[in-house]
Amino acid sequence: MYDDLRGQTVLITGAAQGLGFGIATEFARAGSRVIIADRNVPKAKAAAAELERLGHQAVALALDVTDAQSVRSCVQTAIDMFSRVHVLVNDAGVLTERYGQPTTEQHFVENYDVNVLGVWRMTHALLPHFKAHGSGKIVIVASIAGRTPYAETPAYCASKAAVINLTRSLAMTLGVHNINVNGVCPGAVPTEMTLAYRRDMPNIAELEPASLNMVALRRHAEPEDIGGAAVFLASSKARNITGQCLNVDAGFLMS
Repeated sequence: MYDDLRGQTVLITGAAQGLGFGIATEFARAGSRVIIADRNVPKAKAAAAELERLGHQAVALALDVTDAQSVRSCVQTAIDMFSRVHVLVNDAGVLTERYGQPTTEQHFVENYDVNVLGVWRMTHALLPHFKAHGSGKIVIVASIAGRTPYAETPAYCASKAAVINLTRSLAMTLGVHNINVNGVCPGAVPTEMTLAYRRDMPNIAELEPASLNMVALRRHAEPEDIGGAAVFLASSKARNITGQCLNVDAGFLMS
């Protein structure tokens, strides 16, 4: 279905687990060569080994998106290894606030450093490469939390709103270079990050059915669902789509 992605190199940040690994899995299934870039190197290596065990091409690289030198090193290593990076997926993200605890200035610093500046650092580092080749695809993982507020996580929500606007700004700036920039806004997806936040919520067993009743399809998305959207946006089938943020939330928000 996505034959144009076969043999292409896809660099995915934060891909050792959760949404990132789901995205990596879907690109691998499309025949792409996947670079799993993550600050947790042992987990990244294990994730790459799992994809290789299934017959896919995958490698692990160390990456801390809050460290400009780490970003430059990761990008250069990827280019040195494969000559060409065709797709960048900015997935690395954090939710540092905790249920029932007040949001602090430090929470804003932490969320923005990874969720917003991390996207900027990676994109900026790969831009000369994309421009030199006259094309590139960038997919940015935002969140429906960037579209609608949640009382307990203002720092996270604000950072993801910034990510959505950054996606649009980058699309406007980079379109002239034949670079498509789009976003995916996941809804509630059970990942290590979201489960860590929910762990402190009281009566979570009673809240779960109510939360599912708020979405049209009455189910949560899975990491591979986010991956499917990312693969589409990176493919030639989306060649004339840019500056868009696609909700993948089982029908929680509709537009």
